[in-house]
Amino acid sequence: MTGAIAAEAPRQPAPTTGGADADLPRVHVVVLTYNPGAFIDRCLSAVLATDYPTFEVTVADNASTDDSVRRVRRDFPDVALVETGANLGFSRGNNLAMREATAPLIALLNPDTEVDPGWLRPLVERLNRDPVAGGAAPKILYQHDRIPVDLRAPTFVPDGGDSRELGVRLYEDASEAAPAVINRGAFGPEVDDRGATFRWTEASATLALPVVDGRARLTLDVTAGPGREAVALAVTVGGRALAELPITSERTRFELEIPADAVHELARPVIENAGIKPLPDGSMRDRGTFVTNGNVWQAWDGPDYAEPREVFAVKGGAALYRRAMLESLDFLDPGIFMYYEDADLAWRARRRGWRFWYEPESVVRHAHAASSREWSPAFVCNVEFGKLRMLAKNAPWRFAGHHAALAAVHGGREIRRGLSLGDAQALARGRARASALSASLRALPTTLRLRRVEARLGPLDARELHPFYEPE
Repeated sequence: MTGAIAAEAPRQPAPTTGGADADLPRVHVVVLTYNPGAFIDRCLSAVLATDYPTFEVTVADNASTDDSVRRVRRDFPDVALVETGANLGFSRGNNLAMREATAPLIALLNPDTEVDPGWLRPLVERLNRDPVAGGAAPKILYQHDRIPVDLRAPTFVPDGGDSRELGVRLYEDASEAAPAVINRGAFGPEVDDRGATFRWTEASATLALPVVDGRARLTLDVTAGPGREAVALAVTVGGRALAELPITSERTRFELEIPADAVHELARPVIENAGIKPLPDGSMRDRGTFVTNGNVWQAWDGPDYAEPREVFAVKGGAALYRRAMLESLDFLDPGIFMYYEDADLAWRARRRGWRFWYEPESVVRHAHAASSREWSPAFVCNVEFGKLRMLAKNAPWRFAGHHAALAAVHGGREIRRGLSLGDAQALARGRARASALSASLRALPTTLRLRRVEARLGPLDARELHPFYEPE
């Protein structure tokens, strides 16, 4: 443990009511922060408005350098504050606060979440109904509802043995605070000869466009492809023609405002997480996230996510755990800085007889990857290390070997690209994968010791995963 730990107790206890609510167990809510910015104000305001009789809230701060700690002290006097003294990461930072909690149930929340007032009660009731349930997951929705926007373009088959029928190139726009996501009809990311990332559409594609402050503006950075004649890109919303855009071989930026009545009629929630599902290679994915032709997309909220069900694991960014289970596992693995620590916890818990539930009556909104920018070098490094650590502890060796080889191949490719084309982002990601592999090797003696503990409880043949595979 690094850094000093300072704690302040809540100045005012949570209210208690009589009647049936008096039988509900006390809950300790832990919000881990590291430079959360304004997110922490919305998060804590929503948590303190929770409709539940007995709960307390602790902010565990990993040495933030913004003014969030000062604001918590000033604006939220009923919230306890634990200052860890250093950036300990997700596992160690949360462990500090959880070890101090005395409530029988412990909830973890990311600071960029915003809970519905009734989020906690359904999770508690789910655990009350199942004595071997170690944790319960809410329905986590993206912060903003989205609108489906359809694109249609003439296609061509490129030279060079590529048999795909391609429409237009859609380029990523890092300047967009809430960019559209391609939900259907696109291929995975590629890089042009200038190092810019784009995706080819098929003949038709559907975008999921976020609604922010009641408005939805579509930004398209698009080209027909090198040397190709101009084509017309049709844009429709809810069957209504919005525009027909002239697309040439040169990159062109278009901005289209979605009509207010269409925004009101068509905006729908999007699933970020409905529990964690395993993949046959041992890696994990949010339920509600899919990959088609290399393109990552998310499902609309609907009947597939309306019923409670057992899931392999619950996402640590918004979850309710039974303290007895956490203690039996010695809490989260402190060797995992962030990412995959929740799946590792569930894998170890299942080997000891616990299980986990998804409870859709509990709803939490999340500004995804607000605290850790998705696919940044730090994100890549932490994801790769956490995955390798989890697999080396809990899975057949072929799983860890497979993912180590993938990290080496992808990292080498990104480093070569970065050096040859001057692509600084690719170079940084490649080095991040190499760093994760190196850190995994340095941690191997400890990981092997932990693996031997797990092997004494049952075969490490991934049998715990099999009931939770889902069609892709």
